[in-house]
Amino acid sequence: MPTSLRLATFNLENLDDKPTEKPALAVRLPYLRQALVRLRADVLCLQEVNGQEPATGPRTLAALGTLVAGTPYEFFHLTHTKTVTGVPYDARNLVVLSRFPILQTQQIRSTEGMPLYRKVTAQPLELEAKRVEWERPLLVVQLDQGGGLVLHVINVHLKSKLPSDIPGQQKDQYTWRSASGWAEGYFLSSMKRVGQAH
Repeated sequence: MPTSLRLATFNLENLDDKPTEKPALAVRLPYLRQALVRLRADVLCLQEVNGQEPATGPRTLAALGTLVAGTPYEFFHLTHTKTVTGVPYDARNLVVLSRFPILQTQQIRSTEGMPLYRKVTAQPLELEAKRVEWERPLLVVQLDQGGGLVLHVINVHLKSKLPSDIPGQQKDQYTWRSASGWAEGYFLSSMKRVGQAH
């Protein structure tokens, strides 16, 4: 049974090994490794860990494996968010690395019913309200600290403040056709963020 515990959280900002990533993973690795090792965490919650598609087999967290190789975290217990088929998501996975054994993992999207919302600036116009879905689940993990003690850890990555997509209102990811479309997208992101935290 531990007498102290060091829990840390770290957003890896889209950790990936794609050749198009800038800066490249090889450039980021020494800095990220140094930062993570300096944390000396017993439990490490990570956000924005992207999944990789190997030539054969299911999606993995290969970039994360490369990052933690040669660090104490390489030997930690690991759990992460999963799709309905049990593989990591393509982007923005939540990960918990733990010195303590993992007893249980649960993903939660909502404990309440999802709200209905009709986008008023959408082109073409939406005629019916649709469910607002939280894009990012919570990762709830139970850890065995020994002596019958269980530590409950919640890893969360709230929706960003960037406006959500409103059909027909964006020229590209950062250019909006109207202030009202941008405002509605910003409102929708706020709704998702607050709903996710609820």
